[in-house]
Amino acid sequence: MTYDNDKRRRLLSRLGRGLAGSVPILALAAGGVSLVNDEAPPEAREGAWFLSSAHAEGGAEGGAEAQAEAEAEAEAEGEAEGEAEGEGEAEGEAEGEAASAAAVRRPEGYAPAYSESGANPTELLARGEALYNDTSLSGNGLACASCHGSDGNDIGYQDTFEQPFPHRVAMAEAQFGMPEVHADEMVQICMVAPMEAEPLAWDSEELTSLAAYMVEVQRRFVGKPHDL
Repeated sequence: MTYDNDKRRRLLSRLGRGLAGSVPILALAAGGVSLVNDEAPPEAREGAWFLSSAHAEGGAEGGAEAQAEAEAEAEAEGEAEGEAEGEGEAEGEAEGEAASAAAVRRPEGYAPAYSESGANPTELLARGEALYNDTSLSGNGLACASCHGSDGNDIGYQDTFEQPFPHRVAMAEAQFGMPEVHADEMVQICMVAPMEAEPLAWDSEELTSLAAYMVEVQRRFVGKPHDL
């Protein structure tokens, strides 16, 4: 019995020294992972290498798929955030346009202190003409006359200006969504858009004078009798 044990120990010792000097190769077996050394038959080592490589390739493919899925999710999240930002900007622009339109549109309960059929007081028209040429009303050094001429030289008006107020004005429709405007609304639009200023107070003498003056300018533009 003692002899058999000594023999077994010597055999295990030789095997241990042999394994220590070889290069192990991981082989995937049905029951787990086994070691194959350089002394194993070529078929075993090739099989072990093939199984190990296949395992590594499978892991790499799985990692690539996971990375691709993560990138796709990140891209989708980025697109969703971009769409949300775009919607927020569009809503902000719509709100800004609505606020601007409210500023230049006749307020509820407003009653103009001038007549769009003419026959406005002479002093009102004189004051309107002075303001028509006044650059201090604007925020950028422009006056009404800067775009539309002065001293009877009426320029820069669209064909729709041939119609009496209220009538269509392209800028009012495009920028403020107003299909037609009264003379005082046209004055307010010019104050806000080309002249980059605040709209005039609706009960102000400046707005009344300029609106009355524009009524007469329109009549002069089409060759009708006017009071200018």
